Amino acid sequence: MGITFRYDESTLARNLGDMAERLGDVTLLYAATKASVLEGKMKEKRPWTDRTGAAKADLKASVSMPDDETVRITLSHGVDYGIWLELANEKRFAIIAPTVREEGPRLVEGLQNIMSKIVG
Repeated sequence: MGITFRYDESTLARNLGDMAERLGDVTLLYAATKASVLEGKMKEKRPWTDRTGAAKADLKASVSMPDDETVRITLSHGVDYGIWLELANEKRFAIIAPTVREEGPRLVEGLQNIMSKIVG
């Protein structure tokens, strides 16, 4: 008694390609969801007192794919003085680096959990 396994190389290659594309789509969707959460957290936890509201309103988290294998979440200020909020005054008003330090490990862990459920 034995098990026979047959496969067509072209079908296998196509199915693996489809799976890779689906994993990419899942990763992109996860990144977009997390980017929205990160943007909200930055706006909520900003350590400065708003004067005009511009710095808070222009905090952004965006998702990009610089190549076929990379999904990037970018956190940024939209105001020209955002660099000073991040780097001046002993970084007391920084929000981007603290958000990355706090949320980065959780983001990676969440993605690993999703991938382990998909891949097995």
